[in-house]
Amino acid sequence: MNVRTGIGRYIESLYSVMERQYSDLFEFSYFNGVNLSPSLPSRAKDADRASWMASFFWKLPSSLSYLIRLVLLCIRDLRMLRYSGKFDVYHETALFPFRVSENVATLSTVHDLSLDKCPQFHPAERVMYFRKFFYDRIRKSDAFLAVSDFTRRELLSVSDVRAEQVLVTPLACDKRIFHAQKQEKIEAVMKELGIVGEYFLFVGTNDPRKNTALLAQAVQSGSITTQVVIAGWSGWGGDIPDGILNVGYVSDDTLACLYSGATALIFPSFYEGFGLPVLEAMTCGCPVILTREASLPEVAGDAGCYLSTPDALDELISWMQRFETDAKFRQEMSDAALEQSRLFSWEETARLTKEALLAVHEAKNR
Repeated sequence: MNVRTGIGRYIESLYSVMERQYSDLFEFSYFNGVNLSPSLPSRAKDADRASWMASFFWKLPSSLSYLIRLVLLCIRDLRMLRYSGKFDVYHETALFPFRVSENVATLSTVHDLSLDKCPQFHPAERVMYFRKFFYDRIRKSDAFLAVSDFTRRELLSVSDVRAEQVLVTPLACDKRIFHAQKQEKIEAVMKELGIVGEYFLFVGTNDPRKNTALLAQAVQSGSITTQVVIAGWSGWGGDIPDGILNVGYVSDDTLACLYSGATALIFPSFYEGFGLPVLEAMTCGCPVILTREASLPEVAGDAGCYLSTPDALDELISWMQRFETDAKFRQEMSDAALEQSRLFSWEETARLTKEALLAVHEAKNR
């Protein structure tokens, strides 16, 4: 794993629980693209370097980036095919499955279909790569996990996958890390990052799908007195707009403090397969302002402050002003966020995943 964004968090969090709870049922091995490891791949020690390398890759001509992806896929396909024969089940946790031996059952997690549904938000070579391989490769899967009911419906609508093949396994967050932090810890993080006073927070990659442009418009309108902070990997969306403090990619401990100290999380995304920052924020007692797009209402439920559309600037400004001036409302929404967050746990996601692994193995050997 390079930069630990959504899929990286999913792999690490899910299989940390799987190893703790189900080591008596499974022997786990992890394919890192080169070889197998008995333990989870470690996250990048230098997130800035990993971010720079990814950004450099996306700045290459699309045809060259696409060719590099094809070469890497061929190499990794051969390696996985060679390693897979001694295993019973292969769980593909990212984009689409590699080739494996015929006797191996394949379970694939589908996070979202944004590369096909929203190609305008992605580098051209990624879209080409996805469209060439995804729909062909998923035919090699025996069953699927979808991270939301929205993703499940999308998968069924664009493929010949049968409804009984897809189980919804919602994401969660590690509540040992993500919980309301003590004020002294919050203040120490704010001082370290140069945050002065109250702030609204955005967390995520700076790519167009996340719609930070709407947040910039709210700031530049002059109607908001509270500063806005962005935390996350730079992505491929270009520079952070003026008037917003960019603290970059931060550790989970720092992120938990940022959530805990924020006036509210602003998440005006056009499209999410799940929307993990929304759940992380709520688990820390941070209210959320978000859109009703895609899967987001599944995550925030009645605890969200919703925009009617992703371009509803006046509504965003209105919500932000209310959080600035109404302490009672802010506390009510914080309480509601905490209550909603209790519906999600990695333990339950791991239990569902365990059942799916056993079921797909049984079906393959029936």
